[in-house]
Amino acid sequence: MPKKNDELMALADVYADALLATAREQNAEDQVALEFAELVRYMDADADFTQFLTADSVDDDPRRASLEKLFRGRMHDLLLNVLQVLNNRGRLGLVREVYRCVELRMEAQHHQQEVIVQTAMPLTDDLRAMVKDRVGVYIGKEALLIERVVPELIGGVVIHINDVQIDGSVAWRVRSLRERFSERALHEIHRGRGYEQK
Repeated sequence: MPKKNDELMALADVYADALLATAREQNAEDQVALEFAELVRYMDADADFTQFLTADSVDDDPRRASLEKLFRGRMHDLLLNVLQVLNNRGRLGLVREVYRCVELRMEAQHHQQEVIVQTAMPLTDDLRAMVKDRVGVYIGKEALLIERVVPELIGGVVIHINDVQIDGSVAWRVRSLRERFSERALHEIHRGRGYEQK
């Protein structure tokens, strides 16, 4: 399954690259990215619209006409044109993936990077600012924090930067101590001594 997802994202990135390259020529990258974000938010809020936009059961011609009627003059022409190209090729199901690729490309262009921050409780404003500053220094970019509350962490913080995980949670410390105590007890048993004698 990960391979199929990688293939879809690679295909979506081709559309994202073409959209942003054309938008760059018109000095409209930020506007197109912002309007694309609004479209995806609307899709998230309206399941019927999403079904209409992405369902294979909807004929391309009526959908093309509806897209024109709904968005021409209300959405940047470049974004609408990409939607029409996706529709013509039967790939409107990739809208969210194309948006995600646009989002990642814009973040890279603005020297930003998403960082997942997991905590047992919501971050305070002061702690959020401190984490953002320290992580930003570490990655050499502006950190865009994606905050997730995970009560099982007990306390502390777990930070995910791409494939790197920095675990400073209380739960990790407890597991680590438990493993060290188990190893020590096993070592003492193998030496023929009771753990209590030490």
